[in-house]
Amino acid sequence: MGGDTHSNKPRRTTVKSGCRTCKIRKKKCDEGRPACYRCVSTGRVCDGYGIWGGGGNFYGQRESFVVSRDRSVNLQPPAYASILATSTEEKRYFEWFKHRTAKKLPGAFVLAFWDTLLFQASQNEPAVLHAILTLSSVQKRGIIGANDQGQNDGTPDEQEQFMLQHYIKAIRHLEPHFLTKDRASVRVALITCVVFICLEFLRGHFRTAETHLQNGLRVLRELQTTSTLDDGILFLEPFRDSIDDWIVEAFSRLHVQVELFKYSYKHPCSILHTSGSEPSTSKFLSRNGAWQQLERLLNKIFHLTERGRQRRVSNNPTIERPSALLEHQQQIQAELVRWLAKYEASKDDLESQERPGFVGRILLEYHTMASMMTDACLCLDDESIFDSYTEQFVSLINQSAYMWECRLPDFPAQQPLPRSAFHMSRSIVDIGWIPPLYYTALKCRVHRIRLQAIRLLESASHREGIWDSKIAARVARKVMEIEERDFYKDVELKDVFPLSSSPEYQDLSLPTPPQSYRIQEVKVVLSDGPMDSVMLSYVQKEINEDWKDIQVSI
Repeated sequence: MGGDTHSNKPRRTTVKSGCRTCKIRKKKCDEGRPACYRCVSTGRVCDGYGIWGGGGNFYGQRESFVVSRDRSVNLQPPAYASILATSTEEKRYFEWFKHRTAKKLPGAFVLAFWDTLLFQASQNEPAVLHAILTLSSVQKRGIIGANDQGQNDGTPDEQEQFMLQHYIKAIRHLEPHFLTKDRASVRVALITCVVFICLEFLRGHFRTAETHLQNGLRVLRELQTTSTLDDGILFLEPFRDSIDDWIVEAFSRLHVQVELFKYSYKHPCSILHTSGSEPSTSKFLSRNGAWQQLERLLNKIFHLTERGRQRRVSNNPTIERPSALLEHQQQIQAELVRWLAKYEASKDDLESQERPGFVGRILLEYHTMASMMTDACLCLDDESIFDSYTEQFVSLINQSAYMWECRLPDFPAQQPLPRSAFHMSRSIVDIGWIPPLYYTALKCRVHRIRLQAIRLLESASHREGIWDSKIAARVARKVMEIEERDFYKDVELKDVFPLSSSPEYQDLSLPTPPQSYRIQEVKVVLSDGPMDSVMLSYVQKEINEDWKDIQVSI
């Protein structure tokens, strides 16, 4: 009788779904996302369903962010260390990453990739953890300069060895994901790839970082079957999962940096286009939302510029009608006008958020630069068009001068660094003030304005992703020397002025070098390691009206 009763008793099966916390406790999980209600309601930490399904006890505060990334939320990293970090040294570097690297490197704008996704991923994926430890060790090194290669005898020091060991471990842990190629593995590869890009930018291995970026953009297409790549344009449909959006957002930010760096010359490029109409709200709910819309417009500008270049060099004039290009240009111009109106309507609300002065001016700088880029992108052979933008260049300089004047604690006064060194403590991997200053120094021919832009760059000594302020300053100063030549030989230039000052009327009334003095297609060839010189190439018109390609080392 007892045996029969036992045989008829339902067999208990092992639960294979559900969060890890409920599995360990042998409780039925309601599988709520991002964290299950059973854990949250009892105050427990929900360990989630792997990095793709949420978890953690901080998700209740983030749920509004998952629903709409255009909301102002206070994102904080989790309080725990990665369970995969085993040694004391690994835990120490993870703590450094959590409290220093992840807070400093992303820059002025909130990115859930840094504040949430990396911490989630580090709990489950060794490849991500080892990539994080590698980046942490690079950032912790402090100033990278002439001694970047390690000890004097060429042997890597202890910190360099730690960095290399974990870099290799991250790559090894990626190998199974490359073989599997399912959706989860693609995500792991992309998350790790973003970290690799950032650490290579910080190390000064610019070409390696670009290779990682291009590989990542190719892999990105595997995240959705509806994405296409046509003539270098990557079209992305909206993602169903916010995790995928966070990955794309991180790649998009790095991609915009690189495209801005290469904007002054023709080059093969992949241009990100996100489908969907312009948001219809009358205000920006966050500065992040304002930047995301501006970033979409920058990608449209890159696309239009590329189409204009293709038509100019093509022997087939029917490749695209000029009227179609003009129509596209006018659409972007109208969107930029709407963006500014929307920003002005949002200003009071946005000013109440953290660091309002700095971030607000960054947004306005990029809007001003984007407006000039749009107006000039179909006149690529006519550098004189920039003479009509003096007022806009003055605005850029004034915004940058204000940020320079308020540089403490962001840009504290320090001793001058060696030629190829930079301040790691000031460096970020997000967008900053370097690209607008560089654009001003290259395109504005008013001596006082471009000189102030160059001097502001020279005062910075930090990196913003692919942008190195010292390299940008050296290139810009060389371009100014090439274009001005002997033009001001009989003019007494007032080159000593406070960096925080605004150009005066007499500064703006000085004649500018003629069109024949000006150069085009300014290209900077970065090396793949710490360097004392870079290669600059450009195109200049000769006396016989032929264009000549010139290369110089600076």
